[in-house]
Amino acid sequence: MAEEGGNGVKTSDIKGPDESSEERKGMLQEHARSAPAPLGTGTAPEKAEGEEDSLASARKEAEANRDRWMRAVADLENFKKRSLQEKNRLLKYRDEELLRDLLPVMDNLDRAVQHCTDAGRADALMDGLCLVAKMFKDVLARHQVTEIKALGEIFDPHLHEAIGRVPAQAGKENLVVEEVEKGYMYQDKLLRPAKVVVAMAGS
Repeated sequence: MAEEGGNGVKTSDIKGPDESSEERKGMLQEHARSAPAPLGTGTAPEKAEGEEDSLASARKEAEANRDRWMRAVADLENFKKRSLQEKNRLLKYRDEELLRDLLPVMDNLDRAVQHCTDAGRADALMDGLCLVAKMFKDVLARHQVTEIKALGEIFDPHLHEAIGRVPAQAGKENLVVEEVEKGYMYQDKLLRPAKVVVAMAGS
């Protein structure tokens, strides 16, 4: 049975010096194990460096994707413009082939009228030929087909096709002196060049 001292404290509650020293040592060890690691140790810097590399890589990929998207948008816009221009061109010159095929018919009508005129013919057939030729020219004019003026003009390789040349008189070099076949424009486009004979110096 524990004895009480003069101050009322039991002698069994008083720990010896060895017992309190061991308890303090255990508490210090437990505290050391549970305490956070000191700054500057462990894998935190390596983790931060890895995150920075990953972020830089993601930014580069995003920039590359943005560049590809912008190029794709630009290519699409250019394609739309080219398609619209081609569509407008096709609509504008949609009758080109048909009108070009009709030109030989106009040529033969002109030759028939010219033959009747040269022969001095003045009858119903002559009147009919002239009327048909005029109607044909009116149809071409409604489709914006116009004759190219050639005779007496300076030779223009963009409008005239030289099929012969003759010696030129003084001051008449490079002039069209004969029109073998008429040329025509379709709106602002050459439908058929005029076949001409040109006066050339030294021919």
